[in-house]
Amino acid sequence: MSGIKRWVCLLAALALLCGVGPARAEYTTLREGDSGKAVLALKQAMYYLGYFTSLNLSGSYNAVMAERVRALQRANGLEETGIADPALQELVFSGLAIPTEGAPAPTPQPTPEPTPFGPAGTPEAPLELAPGEEYVYQDEKDGLWIYRAEGLTIEIRRWRETLNKMVWYEAEIWASEAVPLTSVISPGRRFMLPAKLARASGSVLAVTDDFYGYRVSQKTTVGVVIRGGEILADKTYRADMPRYPNLEVLALFADGSMKTFLSNAHTAREYLEMGVTDTFAFGPILVSEGQPGPHMGDDTYYHYREARCALGMIEPYHYLLLVTDGNVSKTGTRGAYLTWLGERMLARGATEAINLDGGGTTALVFMGNLLNNTGKGKRSVTSMITFGTSDQVPAE
Repeated sequence: MSGIKRWVCLLAALALLCGVGPARAEYTTLREGDSGKAVLALKQAMYYLGYFTSLNLSGSYNAVMAERVRALQRANGLEETGIADPALQELVFSGLAIPTEGAPAPTPQPTPEPTPFGPAGTPEAPLELAPGEEYVYQDEKDGLWIYRAEGLTIEIRRWRETLNKMVWYEAEIWASEAVPLTSVISPGRRFMLPAKLARASGSVLAVTDDFYGYRVSQKTTVGVVIRGGEILADKTYRADMPRYPNLEVLALFADGSMKTFLSNAHTAREYLEMGVTDTFAFGPILVSEGQPGPHMGDDTYYHYREARCALGMIEPYHYLLLVTDGNVSKTGTRGAYLTWLGERMLARGATEAINLDGGGTTALVFMGNLLNNTGKGKRSVTSMITFGTSDQVPAE
């Protein structure tokens, strides 16, 4: 299969995997005269296969739609009925349908030098603090946030690229054995808005994680998930499965180090025996042993822009978070490609890094305040990655 065809096949599957298409059990026959979300989802998937030339699509199954369905059926050796029965929809959303030669190809994006929102200087702050003393600096206008206390330093800066309409946040964290990275799980593992969960836990810095709670609730494959030494899930995909997320793993060890692994590299029990305290299962791997992850050189791997969230390690207890805005109509911010995310993490010195859940899940919360903007309704979560606690975090 050619590179372009492989790319459009993956993007055709993307609609279903990201929740755009209906679940298999919900497929119903669609024909001319029908309308609604199911028709629109099918049209969008057919766009990535080349059967439509624009994403400016309606939810109407009109004569043009029937004609394009017949073309798809003809290309795939099926009876040309113009009717999208459940079998045809399953074929389209599986990513295995044969695309047309006119399928859209990815457009390389320039990566100009980013600039900070405000002054490049860092405000004066004490380098040493007394036990229990905290230093907090927050400047929303200039995009700079700082926290310092014994055993924990956090510096967050907001960046932008005007040409590519990108806005993102980079949080560099110097944790310690006394104040390590932790994971907070909501009471009763119920779904809560990220900012509310962060405030309830008193977290200085909190970021959304692998969204494993959603997969648990949907009774789908969860991945190898460990939190605080407790095994929460252990069923995963085979390595390098062509889907998103592929449930690759970022493992946190008791010594503050991190390492990325393919989805089925180890069982949860094996991770615990290796000294792992937490695992985050999402993917893909962005950086592994200081080199780009397996998919980072492939612009055909789920190559679309979205709000993103990535976690990586520069060295033990020295971490890097990268969170991008996405789909913000007011500013035109469009989010980032996965490949850009990997390149940026490498440029900042990450030796290990993974992509966590993005889109409407993405939330970066500092001292109880949500910093990023995804331009869509914020999803509730059952857990977050956190650094430090403070009495200065406002309660609900």
